[in-house]
This record gives sequence, C-alpha cells and structure tokens, in this order.
Amino acid sequence: MARPLDIVSNSADQATRLIREAILSGRIGPGERLKIADLARQFGLSTMPLREALRKLEGEGLVQIEPNRGATVRKLDRAYITDLFELNTDLRICAVKRGMARLTLERIRALEALAQQYRDHLDRGEDLEAIKINRDFNAKLVEYGGNREALRVFLRGWDIIFAFRRGYGYGTGRRRVMAEEMQLLIDALRRHDGVAAEAILRMQNAAMMEDLVSRIVPED
Repeated sequence: MARPLDIVSNSADQATRLIREAILSGRIGPGERLKIADLARQFGLSTMPLREALRKLEGEGLVQIEPNRGATVRKLDRAYITDLFELNTDLRICAVKRGMARLTLERIRALEALAQQYRDHLDRGEDLEAIKINRDFNAKLVEYGGNREALRVFLRGWDIIFAFRRGYGYGTGRRRVMAEEMQLLIDALRRHDGVAAEAILRMQNAAMMEDLVSRIVPED
C-alpha cells in the first residue's frame, strides 16, 4: 500500500515531474502564471521543492521566471520553435548516420509497421493516437543510432513540441504529408542512402516548423 504523497514525494524531483506533466498535458497552458500557493494546494507539496522545481523547469525551457512577475508557462515564439525543431532534427540526422551501418531488415520493417499504424490512425480520425505513433516512429530512428543520452534529450524536446501541437493543431493536409515523408525516409533507409535521408528530415523540419509558427506566432 502506497504511503501518502506528502511523505514519499515531497521533493523537488516530484514537484518538477508533476508540474511538467501538467504543462505537457495542457492542464496548464502557455502564458499561465505558476503561483506557488496554488501549486502547493494542487499537488500537496511545500513551497521549497516547488520553487526549486520552477527553476529546473526554467532550465528546460518550459517556464519563464521574471522579476516582480514570478513564473509563467513559456509562450511559443519563432526563436523558441526554431531552436526546438533544429535540435530535434539534428538529433535524428545524427542518429540516422550513426545507425546506418547497423540498419537491418527487421528494423526497417519495424519502421514500416509504425508508418502503417500512423496512416491507419489518420484514416480513422484518431489524431492523438497518430501523434503518439509519430513520436514512436521518430524515437525508433534515434534509438537505432545507439546513443541513449541523445534519445533522452530527443524525447524531452519532442514532448514539448507535441504538447503545444495538441493545443494548436496542424495546418490543412500537413499530417498526410507527414505520412508521405515517413515513407520517403523508409525508402532512403532501405537504400542506405544517408544523403537522401538527411535531405528528407531537413525538408520535414522546415515544413513542420513553418506550420507551427503560422498557427501560433502572429504575422508582423
């Protein structure tokens, strides 16, 4: 039987996880203030670990702390989106290059199965499930690169991007194009064509970034 939360989990790590999950799930939205008193009541934690948690989340880019204003969930702007997508894409490209020599038919088939699941979810209008499969597909690419730390960083960035995707959605036809991009990438991997694979990932990065920017950042 689990002990009460305030006994086993009254720590900065626990506070960080709880606030992060609330932000990534959309329960706390971009621009919302993070008041220590409110968080203490919501999560049953004392103020000291909550303050440390907010500093950690500031380091992750999820929270902004300003003098005389306190902490708020970060709003998306073009610079932040660009940084997230570039890091995300560079990690995938590096992983593809590292993993090309170890690429097997079994691994190709695993990617093909995920790509088919993605198309199936789109056909059924299951948007959230499609997002999750897209995450799994790209996580496999990074996993095949063999660098566990890169995978950890990739997943954190991916979760941040798609937390906002759940709120802002996609432009018309973007998800169908993503299905085509998955297949083009698989075809390049089958040929062990690293140049083509990198070009596809960079093309996808540019399209995804501009799609999200257009839905979030007002035009000047």
